[in-house]
Amino acid sequence: TTEAVTQKSSATTYVLLIVTAAAAVLLFYAVIDPARHQWIPKCPLHMLTGWECPVCGTQRALHAMLHGEVRQAFQHNAFFVCSLPYLALLLIAECLKPSGRGTRFIHIIQKPLYLQAFFVLALLWGIIRNVFNL
Repeated sequence: TTEAVTQKSSATTYVLLIVTAAAAVLLFYAVIDPARHQWIPKCPLHMLTGWECPVCGTQRALHAMLHGEVRQAFQHNAFFVCSLPYLALLLIAECLKPSGRGTRFIHIIQKPLYLQAFFVLALLWGIIRNVFNL
């Protein structure tokens, strides 16, 4: 039916949008070193307080990871580096949603308890990295 075709077209567009945005971000950080450019956004919390939030260093860590510098990426933001597999699974789940495939996988990966635990761990990381100067 026409409705099914429209729905499939919308799903395809959604997935293409996600993949294109992810590819653009990866390309940007592969080419641009955030540590060398002043116009790259800086963390407002760090600028105001000197404290590092849970995502401080993520841009530099992503740039380092894309250049195969895992140790340097870990120094910039260890939590981000450790989170990459889960973040990749979340991205895959989001791409599977519109097609209706992988329903069980999506429910497991996007289980509210796991998402809440992830955010609690991120907050704990923000505290720990400031207390122990990591």
